[in-house]
Amino acid sequence: MHEGAFPFHQGEFLNWRDVPPPHHSTPLGRRGFLGAVGATTGASLIGTLDAAPASAAVRAAAERPVRTRSGLVTGVPAALDGVTVYKGIRYAASTAGQNRWRAPRPAPSWTGIRKADTWGAACPQPVTGIDAGKVPPLSEDCLNLNVWTPEADAKARRPVLVWIYGGRNSAMWASQPVYDGAALAAKGVVVVTFNHRVGAFGGLVHPELSAETGHGGSGNWGVLDTVAALRWIRRNIAAFGGDPERVTLAGWSHGSSFVNILMISKLARGLFHRGLLAAGVQYTKDPALGHVAGGYDSLAAAEANGSAFAAYMGASSLADLRALSADEIVSKVYAPGAPSTGTDFGNVLDGYVLPTTYTDAMESGTEYDIPVLTGNNRDENGASPTLAMTVAQFREYAATTFGDRAAGFLKLYPATADAEAAAQYNNYARDEERVSTFLWGTQFRDTAGNRSPLYNYWWTHAPPGTDTTNAIEPADGAGAYHGAEKYYLFGNLYGTDRPWTAEDYAIADTTSSYVARFAATGNPNGPALPPWPAMRATKPLAMELGDAFATLPAADSDAKFAFLKAYLLSQPTEY
Repeated sequence: MHEGAFPFHQGEFLNWRDVPPPHHSTPLGRRGFLGAVGATTGASLIGTLDAAPASAAVRAAAERPVRTRSGLVTGVPAALDGVTVYKGIRYAASTAGQNRWRAPRPAPSWTGIRKADTWGAACPQPVTGIDAGKVPPLSEDCLNLNVWTPEADAKARRPVLVWIYGGRNSAMWASQPVYDGAALAAKGVVVVTFNHRVGAFGGLVHPELSAETGHGGSGNWGVLDTVAALRWIRRNIAAFGGDPERVTLAGWSHGSSFVNILMISKLARGLFHRGLLAAGVQYTKDPALGHVAGGYDSLAAAEANGSAFAAYMGASSLADLRALSADEIVSKVYAPGAPSTGTDFGNVLDGYVLPTTYTDAMESGTEYDIPVLTGNNRDENGASPTLAMTVAQFREYAATTFGDRAAGFLKLYPATADAEAAAQYNNYARDEERVSTFLWGTQFRDTAGNRSPLYNYWWTHAPPGTDTTNAIEPADGAGAYHGAEKYYLFGNLYGTDRPWTAEDYAIADTTSSYVARFAATGNPNGPALPPWPAMRATKPLAMELGDAFATLPAADSDAKFAFLKAYLLSQPTEY
């Protein structure tokens, strides 16, 4: 979706969500180990992504065929001993040809035994500037998934975590090491990652498509792929040791917007039972929703964009559009200088996949009543330790944003020097992010009347160094940047070449234990973990994760909380 822009210099790309992919050229490297505490035994597990010392028992387990509804598969030892991974299993048919911009079709069956030992193709997207060694094959036959399990036994009934990647049109595939599920599997969770359609292939809305679907809208193809993956999981995950009645749908950034949509949509009800939204959610009247990944366009606006896309591609009909090659679409849509009109693809209020607005879902009580874990990061929402801003720019921002409230804002966040202006902007941005998430939580609990608990976090730890192993990671990410918590949620520090420290290992162990407990019970708390209280509408708090594990206020003072709450509540647009 749209990206935010700020009228001042920033030391890195600081839009609110979904930073563009970095372009790394450093050769792939691996170093570092993870001390992961087993979920039931407390044993320490150490391994590397490239060469896990698989035991004979694990090798035998990986070679034992697992029966899916489509056919038999075998896996391979994963990054940590005791875990098997099944790679590239198709959950739906190819989306090429006449299946392009249609709801996913069932995957074809096969005879014999398939070796699920190779990552599947990613969906077509621009990869210019990304090290070729990090790019999987690109194909419209891309609807495939990966399963990590400690025990492929139908009697095991372990909790399941389904992860949806984030991103901004590029570096969007499920096989990046940052999404490796072995550490969570070692803690007793069956982990699934999957590829879904992205960019023009995942988001095109067009009047002819809306007429073709039979329900009056189009687009949201990536969300429909997610529903297809969840249906596959419902039918098949027990064979991999998973419990189809304990599925957590989790995502980061654009992926979290899919979770948000499916908490409103009826299409996936009963297919998942908890929601984990990492970077995250906003109060449904937050102006940020006009330009972040969690926002959406109206059907009319998206159809106009689709018509402009067809004209830009030189296509006079839907048949002409489907006749174009995937390479033609990618190269033209994402070419330098491509017009914004006709090349903007994101979520859409189509009346079917997303049947109503976020606000209406809360007010009508139709928001899915499931346990939720959600949060945001200290150095996103425009905040960054490298931010540069003048006093004049800060005051201009205050006047433009807050109008007749600007004087009150500047009293709470005073700045008389440029360094103060940058620091106070950071303080404000961090406060507002926490307040917005907290207000969403009060909507979830009070407005919607849900009884399920909600756990909100504030991520504060900055990963050390840089990461050349994952194309999705920013080369110049500063502080606790957008997406910094992914490593720690998965606990998979072994998969990257950052110079991890003992502190990082400890943070990753605690954070991934919270995730494993939430997947298992709907509550992140567990033995030996710092207590994480569920959110209460009467206590504006968040749980700090990272540099500390303790509660902190939703804003730095009661006065700041009151100001930002009043500002957000006063906004006229209800998304």
